[in-house]
Amino acid sequence: MAAKIPPKVQQLLKQLDDYQKTYNAIVAQKQQLQAALLEHKNALEAVKTAKENEVYKLAGTVFFKTDKDQVIKELEESITLLEARISTLEKQEKKLMDDIKRINQEIREYVSRPKQSG
Repeated sequence: MAAKIPPKVQQLLKQLDDYQKTYNAIVAQKQQLQAALLEHKNALEAVKTAKENEVYKLAGTVFFKTDKDQVIKELEESITLLEARISTLEKQEKKLMDDIKRINQEIREYVSRPKQSG
């Protein structure tokens, strides 16, 4: 006969599953932001090394000529924002990982307790 999973362990397993899903979503979002950050940094470097004072910028499906310094300022602001968002996600990621470890430990402790006969 299969042992029935106690309600407390079921609750912990559900919570663990929820945390793992949230953790995976945060990791995926962080990876997307890191890719965007790399693109922005590469674009910034390319604009900074451009010899012209005007550069072309894409807005939707249209390119238009704009001031190089303005584009540099916009890219630097975007980079700062992306770095802040990545930092926030890293803090959330660390907290979730700590929570996942804690719940795993609780589950191990609960299932390793001696069975009480009733």
